[in-house]
Amino acid sequence: GVMFYGATGVGKTSLASVIANYTKAKFHYLSAPAAGVNDIRRIITRAKDLLITSKTKTVLFIDEIHRFSRTQQDVLLDDVESGIIILVGATTENPFFSINSPLISRSTVFQFEPLSETEIIMLLKNAISNREKGLGRFNIEADEDALKFLAVMSDGDGRRALNALEVGVLSQKQ
Repeated sequence: GVMFYGATGVGKTSLASVIANYTKAKFHYLSAPAAGVNDIRRIITRAKDLLITSKTKTVLFIDEIHRFSRTQQDVLLDDVESGIIILVGATTENPFFSINSPLISRSTVFQFEPLSETEIIMLLKNAISNREKGLGRFNIEADEDALKFLAVMSDGDGRRALNALEVGVLSQKQ
């Protein structure tokens, strides 16, 4: 498995989706605060069935995995080790302190850094120009100073910058 460690809005969930699409695996998302042991077991059962019937792997993405109890983390161990599930955990807390040792020892930890102002401006420009998945259909003309302001105010959080842009655009369009 892998653990993605970093601040909010730096792409942990996005990268997990890319991994699932690239590997053509079934993707399950769990938010640790809302999930229980039964949710984990249900996904593991489905993953076993899928692996047997179609040789399709399952990516289990657990957001805020540091909020799982030791018992919940322990439920994952055997199936991560045997390859039944590909675990991707995301945490804003240092995983070496917040994730139990057996699970960390079966994982590779990647630390994500906040986005730079330049990266956020690029992200915003892409959202402005993308007609299918962004705001391109609104034909926005964005002032460089406004984009820089959003980049500075977002404090390295791409999601915060995109949300602010969307609110600004949609509040102007009728």
